[in-house]
Amino acid sequence: MAAELMLEVRDVMTYPAITEEGDASVAKILKIMKMSGIGSVVITEEDKPVGIVTDRDIVTKVILKDRDISKLKGKEIMSSPLMTIEVDASLRHAGKLLVEKGIRRLLVIDDEELVGVVSLRNILTGEPQHVRKYLF
Repeated sequence: MAAELMLEVRDVMTYPAITEEGDASVAKILKIMKMSGIGSVVITEEDKPVGIVTDRDIVTKVILKDRDISKLKGKEIMSSPLMTIEVDASLRHAGKLLVEKGIRRLLVIDDEELVGVVSLRNILTGEPQHVRKYLF
């Protein structure tokens, strides 16, 4: 039990963080999510993270509103501002942040660089996930 309490975000995060430019269509983002087996894509502007598109964003902001996924851009539906956490933060701290902010994912930062995403699922399972990015 004591060993579990000492786990850090780096031990369970999904890595690398999959990113896409804000002008990418929601259709492309959805395809990336499906092929990579992930539930979110970090939206970047000039290689800097500015938002995140989650599977929930796509359902609530696109599908339920009957919007066209091929014409809609990621930056139009992304959630922002981003919440981040350091790679060496404790899982307890990460869980507390998720609950306080009412969110399901935190971007993981190491030396000011985006290195991964930690989700509620990562914390609950205690398992990291390595993602292969598919190129289109």
